[in-house]
Amino acid sequence: MTAGATAPGGDIKRILLNRSDYYSMTGGHGACRGCGEVTAIHLLNSLSHRIGDDRTAAHLRTLDDTLARLTVLLESLPPTSSRRARVTDTVAELERRLYLYESGPTGNGPASTVIANSTGCSSVYASTMPFSPYLDPWVNGLFQDAQPLAVGIFEGLVSGLVGEVRALRLARLLLDGSYDPSVHETALSTLSWRDFTAEERALIPVVLTISGDGAAFDIGFGALSRVLAGGTPIKSLVLDTGGYSNTGGQASTASHAGQDADLARYGSAHAGKQESRKEIGLLASFHPGVYVCSVATAFHGHFLRASADLLGFNEGAALMIAYTPCDTENGMPEDQATARSRLAVESRVSPLFTHDPRRGTTVAQRFSLEGNPEPDALWVTTTLTYRDARGQLQLKTMPLTPADFAIGEQRFAKQFRWLAAHEEDRAMPIADFVELRAHERTARVPFVFTTDRSGHLVKMACSASIVALVEDRKRYWQTLQFLDGKSEAVLAVHHRVEVEAWASKYSEALDARESALDVIAKAMADLATSSEAPAGGPLRLGLGFGGQMEAPAVAAPAAATAVAERPIWLDEADVPRCNDCATCYQELPQLFEKATIVLDGQPKTVGRMRPEALDGLELTAELTARITRVKATCDAEIIQ
Repeated sequence: MTAGATAPGGDIKRILLNRSDYYSMTGGHGACRGCGEVTAIHLLNSLSHRIGDDRTAAHLRTLDDTLARLTVLLESLPPTSSRRARVTDTVAELERRLYLYESGPTGNGPASTVIANSTGCSSVYASTMPFSPYLDPWVNGLFQDAQPLAVGIFEGLVSGLVGEVRALRLARLLLDGSYDPSVHETALSTLSWRDFTAEERALIPVVLTISGDGAAFDIGFGALSRVLAGGTPIKSLVLDTGGYSNTGGQASTASHAGQDADLARYGSAHAGKQESRKEIGLLASFHPGVYVCSVATAFHGHFLRASADLLGFNEGAALMIAYTPCDTENGMPEDQATARSRLAVESRVSPLFTHDPRRGTTVAQRFSLEGNPEPDALWVTTTLTYRDARGQLQLKTMPLTPADFAIGEQRFAKQFRWLAAHEEDRAMPIADFVELRAHERTARVPFVFTTDRSGHLVKMACSASIVALVEDRKRYWQTLQFLDGKSEAVLAVHHRVEVEAWASKYSEALDARESALDVIAKAMADLATSSEAPAGGPLRLGLGFGGQMEAPAVAAPAAATAVAERPIWLDEADVPRCNDCATCYQELPQLFEKATIVLDGQPKTVGRMRPEALDGLELTAELTARITRVKATCDAEIIQ
């Protein structure tokens, strides 16, 4: 299976494959305009090509050097020695592999990536055999078996690589003069890919599966689970559109509560899909030794970091769930895929996370919510722009909930209605409504703020299905926070505050007791000296305080010390000049935040410094590197 065998125009393809700036697909694919799936495939495969190109170049240098040293050794050995025969055989095997790396039968050399594609949108818009827009070896498998097919492809690829790894190991032993048949022969003759070192596993081409959420979440889930548990280091990309897009938007277990979908009851008399979404990312994370990430292409920095980690993870299987909006089935304009992808993350509908077994032994060490806006908060704070009765632009700050996401897509349209005038006194924002207990919700009407066609602020009442959606996404986000250790950290802080409060109260009580005893003693002494009662007689004591005793002042905790030198900052006067490239608040959410301002009577989205962002900042090496990248990306006239 070689690159260059599927797409028409072999000469053009060969030129593309030999370029350093690789692409993942040629033009001419049949995907919808604005398809979120194509963006995810392009980004992941392009990075895989770049890594594969660098890996191959480095390995060619290793092969050249090893062959040169073996040639020198060969010239020094007697013609009839057994060692000479071994060196000769090793040279022949490595020269054969060198030929395959440099060109091979097709002249293109080895492919960096091999793709097994489940039947679905991603296979249908890839046209039909023998033509394909993919620049990689590509095969279309059945709806449910892409991962088992990939395991077979992987085993086939490594069976050819085992001979090369064996020859390289033998070459090192021969060059060192340490080869001993009685010690090394058995291990070399029974070598398999599971015995490879990390460097040797990196030589295996990436075997990637591409599946829609219907194939991965539903029909193929059993096969996927088996492969994840098996430990074969294949990579799986799941394109999450929230339904079976290729067959007209059937509901899948990736679909959300409340959305209209084929094969789910829909229409004005029905409430849409009733079941909550299955979280395949969490299920996969608790398979042994599996790398898992949930990503969105709109968050480009996080997407590329997670892609690099996924491609470099060879200790076991790796899974990427990419939120890929489908304009046709989700009911949105074709040019809104990136905006909707970003909003899905910001509203907690599809949060970002990574689970990397290499990070540590505890769950909190392996899970990370880095990349999400305001990861410590329940909801992200957003700003809605609207026109008041005089037509003046106004800003309204509010929590961004899944309901605010849902109101922008046709699949949830019937779940909202105009809030009636007689409901105003019972209306409550849905973010507050979901915090109420069941009996407290009686007669309450949840709503979300939005704007009408004139830009005026209006309230839209939410159905029970939207309430269920918000509650489901809230539970999921809080589960991720718990796995990331944020709940534990919050509890620790609360516990420390509570302990300190009780200690303070105890200290105050002791001080008050001592003060009271001093007052009593003084009063008794004063009475005793002024009294005419006989000494030693009964004393009738009455005490009265003209004012309330003050508790001793408690020292306030020391404020967090800001870093001595500001590693990065943004002057408030320069905020209007921001072009909202999103780099600062996506790469450094602990320092920057997304905001909306009014500039020349028009709303403008900007990035700005968080208040007190530098207080108590721990300037780690990783944070310093990220600050350097942000400085390099942003306009030098804005960030100083």
